[in-house]
Amino acid sequence: MKEKTQCLIIPLLIVLIIAPVAAMETGGYVVGPAYGIYPEYSELYFTQHSLDTVLLNDPSPDPISIADLPAWILVVLGITAATPGIIYAVKYISAAHPPLIAGFRRISQKNLFQNSSREKIFRCVKENPGAGLAEIERSTGFTYRNMIYHLNLLKNFGKITSSECKNTTGFFENSGKFSHEERAMILHLKHQSDRKILEVIAQNPGISRNEISTRVGISGPSVSWHIHFLLHDRIIEQRKEGTISRHYFPDRMLNVYESIVKNMLNLSRP
Repeated sequence: MKEKTQCLIIPLLIVLIIAPVAAMETGGYVVGPAYGIYPEYSELYFTQHSLDTVLLNDPSPDPISIADLPAWILVVLGITAATPGIIYAVKYISAAHPPLIAGFRRISQKNLFQNSSREKIFRCVKENPGAGLAEIERSTGFTYRNMIYHLNLLKNFGKITSSECKNTTGFFENSGKFSHEERAMILHLKHQSDRKILEVIAQNPGISRNEISTRVGISGPSVSWHIHFLLHDRIIEQRKEGTISRHYFPDRMLNVYESIVKNMLNLSRP
């Protein structure tokens, strides 16, 4: 409490000391507006704008054309206008064909696989159709940035392609080996829950959601979530019987499913 009282007293003493000084006379000096001493300045800066105030209206600026501008200004304007186009062109060209700069060799179809890292990533995709980023990373041991760089180059040169499934991306060799339906089926079979659901539907055509939930061992809402993507990719179809939805394989997709499962079983055997 004593310390708080001292903290209040000190500022109060300072105010009491300064106040008399501030209240002293100015020694006979009179303070007035500066423009009152120099009438010519008052007329120039404080006259209201009107047609009679020549200094405020004249001289008016004279417009000039672009041709009248100095050469250096024209050069600066030209460079400023052309810079975005130059940057875009350089980015577009370098995306697939990096130029020969500072010792880097131009990448082409002929030397694309002379890079061991790129060749390893391509081999991983070829041997594991539908491999995602995590799978490729585990198989090759490369960093994410290095992996993305080589995958983009392989895509730009048409060596691989990619497909989407449940917000994930799978990569395939771009050789026409797999159709669109086959790529979609492979990606869904890589998901454990989808694989179990498809197996149950293949063995029990017309099965309901509740029966799938019981056989697979996951909740009804989870089954609905997985089925939503299977229907979206036209892997399965749904038919209503009263209030119950039945699930089937279209004939074409059933053949695709059986063929891919058979190949996967053959690959898994020693």
